[in-house]
Amino acid sequence: MGKRVLVVDDDEAARKFLTIALEQKGYVVLTAADGEEGVKKATEGNPDIIILDIMMPKKNGISALQDIRGKKETRDIPIIILSSALSFIEHARKEIDNKEVIKEMERLLDNVDSTIDKVFLRFASYRKILLFEREQMLKQFKDKEANIKPYLSLPDLFLDKPIDPDELAEAMKELLN
Repeated sequence: MGKRVLVVDDDEAARKFLTIALEQKGYVVLTAADGEEGVKKATEGNPDIIILDIMMPKKNGISALQDIRGKKETRDIPIIILSSALSFIEHARKEIDNKEVIKEMERLLDNVDSTIDKVFLRFASYRKILLFEREQMLKQFKDKEANIKPYLSLPDLFLDKPIDPDELAEAMKELLN
C-alpha cells in the first residue's frame, strides 16, 4: 500500500488532476473540498503528507495549516501549500485598498527561495498571505472580532500552480524521506 496523501483544494478539477497524477505514482489519495474538511480529514485520515490550496472557502490554507500544526496528532505531517501567486495578487487588489501593500506583494514575487531543483518554493508567497491577513486582522481587531494566534507555522514547501506532477512527486518524495 502506498503512502497516503490528503489533497485539500476547493477546485474540483484541481483535486481530480492531483488525484489521478498521484495515484499513477502509487499514492493513496484522500480529498477535501475546503479547509474545514481538510483539518477534519487530516485528523481522522492519518495521511503521510498533506497538499493544501491557499484560497478556499470556510477556512483558507494558512488557517488550516495553523490548525493542523496546532494538534499533537497532526503537527508532524509534512505539508505542501499550493498557491497561484499572481492570481492571489489580483484577488488582493480587489480586497485591499492600499497601493503600498500591493506593491510589496509584487516585489516579493521576485524573491524565490529554492532548495529542490526545478521546484519553485514560494516562501515569499507566505509573506504575501501574511500581508493580506494583516489587513483582515486589523479590520477584525477594530470590529473586536479578532482571534489572533500566538504564532504562525510555515509549510514544509510552498509550490506555485500550475503543478508539474513529476516535480510534485519528487518534492513529496524528498519530504517523506
